[in-house]
Amino acid sequence: MPLMKRQARGAIGLWGLLQAAAFAATLISLAGFLGALNWRLDILSHFRIQYALVFLLLALVFALGRRWKPFAGSLAMALVNGLPVLFFLLPPAPPGPQDIPSIRAMLANVNCGTGNPAAVRTAVSNAAPDILVLEEISPRWLEELAPVLAAYPHHKTAPRFDNFGIGLFSRFPIESARIEPFGLIGSPSIFARLVIQDRPCAVVATHPMPPGDARLAAERNRQLDWIAEKVAARPGPVLLLGDLNTSPWSPVYRRLIRRTGLLDSARGRSVRPTWPAPLPLLWLPLDHIFHSPDIVVHSRAVGPDIGSDHFPVIVDFSLCPPL
Repeated sequence: MPLMKRQARGAIGLWGLLQAAAFAATLISLAGFLGALNWRLDILSHFRIQYALVFLLLALVFALGRRWKPFAGSLAMALVNGLPVLFFLLPPAPPGPQDIPSIRAMLANVNCGTGNPAAVRTAVSNAAPDILVLEEISPRWLEELAPVLAAYPHHKTAPRFDNFGIGLFSRFPIESARIEPFGLIGSPSIFARLVIQDRPCAVVATHPMPPGDARLAAERNRQLDWIAEKVAARPGPVLLLGDLNTSPWSPVYRRLIRRTGLLDSARGRSVRPTWPAPLPLLWLPLDHIFHSPDIVVHSRAVGPDIGSDHFPVIVDFSLCPPL
């Protein structure tokens, strides 16, 4: 076979493979929009940023090869997947007053198996939050973190030897707090009422199951629905913190937001991933700090590597002046 014909056939084969890859990626990304129908489809819903980047790369390659039809299709799919991310960056409401005293909250899933207690101590010490929620803590972790936790005179903890221990630590007085178990393993959530600047503020911390199969996904959904019911009934300022094992592009997330009326502290600021820390190509925003509309968020940041598979989340906020 002449060299030119072999090269032409090779080029046709390469472009065919790229178009097949684009078609497969299209099916996968569109399937994610049907996440309410099946737990596997829900998992596909989380990767909107990755899908958009893959389609932008394909569009660039097709443009360089002057393959205009697959270029247009890839660009369209980049927009389909990128627009939900861009909409998330739009602020939900005009910012509130900025000249009121600021409070700092921090959420950290420490990963009781692989986390680094020294790195967690340093991160907490450097951030100096007023309200701290730690997830996946065990009795050993409480001992390891005792030097930094001594700065928090008010606390409520439910340490465990699995991945669902949880603790709330506060510089503000805790007027009331209770641990409520949920579901198959009695996963604990904390429902607390803090007194912040002479005003009550509800703080809820929770950590539902990761959706590794149909049963666990259903358990996660039931726990988030249970949390939504309890949060929606609470008057006044509310903070909800947790590794919720869902992202902003999942129907599970949207249902939680709709039922609680809470706002995501990340909305209008950034899409900063928090998991899995060691695998940047798969990064997703799974750790959240939500707040009621009578709380003003001034800033939100993702903290440093603490040896966990999660990055911490740090939010500066204020309670709106009472009407």
